[in-house]
Amino acid sequence: MGVIYEIHKYHHDDFQYVVASTNRYPENKVKNDVERMNTMLNESLKSMGIRYVFVISDTADPLFKERKKNSH
Repeated sequence: MGVIYEIHKYHHDDFQYVVASTNRYPENKVKNDVERMNTMLNESLKSMGIRYVFVISDTADPLFKERKKNSH
């Protein structure tokens, strides 16, 4: 099985959805994308608690499989 790098959107501490999921780019590139996305948020969105988070998912993880099943 493999590792998938994901970008998740959060509203305060509540997970909203997966913005992006990839195994084609290195970890550092995806982390840098997350940092850039967070810096691009305007103050209004930041004050609403919107933020992006880097996540590593293992394709063998049952939660990953459930998420993939529900996305189709």
